[in-house]
Amino acid sequence: MKKKSLNKKHSIFLILLITSTNFVFFCTPKIGEQINKRIVDPFDETKILNVHFVTTRREMTVKDNCDSASFGFITDINPHYGICLLNVPSKHIIGDISLDNAQDKNQFFQFKGRINTDDKEFLNKIKVSASEEVLVFVHGFNVNFDEAVIRAGQIKYDLKFPGEVIVYSWPAGADAGILSQVMVKSTYDLNYTEAKINREPFVKFLTDITGLGKKIHLIVHSMGHQVVLPSLASLSKQGKTKFISELILNAPDFDKNEFELILSDLTKSSERITLYCSPGDNALVASQKVNGAPRAGMCFKYSNVDVINVNEVDDPVFGVGGLGHGYYSSRPILTDIYQVLLGVSVERRLFIRKSGPKNGENFVLRK
Repeated sequence: MKKKSLNKKHSIFLILLITSTNFVFFCTPKIGEQINKRIVDPFDETKILNVHFVTTRREMTVKDNCDSASFGFITDINPHYGICLLNVPSKHIIGDISLDNAQDKNQFFQFKGRINTDDKEFLNKIKVSASEEVLVFVHGFNVNFDEAVIRAGQIKYDLKFPGEVIVYSWPAGADAGILSQVMVKSTYDLNYTEAKINREPFVKFLTDITGLGKKIHLIVHSMGHQVVLPSLASLSKQGKTKFISELILNAPDFDKNEFELILSDLTKSSERITLYCSPGDNALVASQKVNGAPRAGMCFKYSNVDVINVNEVDDPVFGVGGLGHGYYSSRPILTDIYQVLLGVSVERRLFIRKSGPKNGENFVLRK
């Protein structure tokens, strides 16, 4: 009787196992189908994209345009909100953002107007969007407003991102002609000061945008980390957790030791953190000399952060040049970010290999 009872239980277990296996097999969509469902627009033709913007720059002109003369380099009392209508050419080279309103629209980026909103209308437009994903882009040092908008549009187009894209533009840059070899240091100092001033308004922006119930991804470059990282840490300290889905850090110009001090708060803020680094980044080397401390983007291992060395995909011309500091918008990085936004784990992504145990990074992006 005991043996018969055991056989009966064994049979019931097998039936349940087979049933559940069949259920998973038939009800789980294939990965390709999931991607096709997520990415409906092929982004294969020239099109006008809505690039949502939040900027703390002081407005310089009253005309409704998004050109370089629209917003300046000093923080305003109140942020400005709106949408830039951006023509993205289908024939642009990946990473190139050449602007020319008088030339062929299929080869050059062009501004087609600006829609101004207040903060409530801005947030409502994001909230009622059909997509559940939002990509926020924060630029770095010496970037004018128009360049930041075009870069955000280029990233959306080249990533075939299905959701809304928001550029948070803080007052980086300098007046035309002022950025010379003599003035680089003063421009850097001015931008650095403006970045720190923008932490409080960025906290408010994050609080507003993450309260919409959408999946928020955040891409940051260079000195933009001075705005973003302390803001994320501040919200984490207030008890807000996992409000960012993918936190993507590109060449962070941020003190390495300070980064490690707030790292536990950063990991609480995000589902996953990806950091692209390069020991050959000339801008970060210069920043280290100015600030007297190594920068977080110079390739160091951090707990619970996927640190990826991108130096190998550099292609210098005659041994000079290469990726430098703006590699975040290049084809190799965008290819990896595409997979990041799909949720693919770092070990399974294309062109990624593990780094050596004595190296600073965890992974290397292969050439």
